[in-house]
Amino acid sequence: MLLALTAVTAGKAQKQEVFQNANELVKETQRVISIEAGQVIDTAYFRTLFLSTAHFSVVGKKDGEYTQETMGLDEFLETLTDDYYSLGYHEESTGEIVDEYNGMAQVIQSFEGVDSENETGKGVGSYQLVYSEGRWWIANMVWAMSSDDGKDIPKKYLKSN
Repeated sequence: MLLALTAVTAGKAQKQEVFQNANELVKETQRVISIEAGQVIDTAYFRTLFLSTAHFSVVGKKDGEYTQETMGLDEFLETLTDDYYSLGYHEESTGEIVDEYNGMAQVIQSFEGVDSENETGKGVGSYQLVYSEGRWWIANMVWAMSSDDGKDIPKKYLKSN
């Protein structure tokens, strides 16, 4: 039954216009995770935005050295059920560069997020996408947070192309 429901949900999602535009698909991730306090992120729908083999990596610095943490789709979906999101969270693009060629795309996007305590975080995300089965899929996502309230984000990422 669950498999049939997932197939129906995925089938409906594939018909949506958002799956025909790489940049809109990336922005859809932000629309899904932006919720009011008490709401729940639709992780089943969020899953339909990604290949099942997608990886999520956050890059940062610790003691002056670059570090990274990578997780798979299931692990990432689990983080979306944390109180950090369920207490209310909003994220949106502040600019992006989209490059597309022969069924693959790269979207580098600056973003700003605001949590339930009105704390703001800014950063840059890199999304790799593939076009398959009549739609775009996000294959991987890598992001880094600004340590300088966005002042260190390259200007080229702060506007749309």
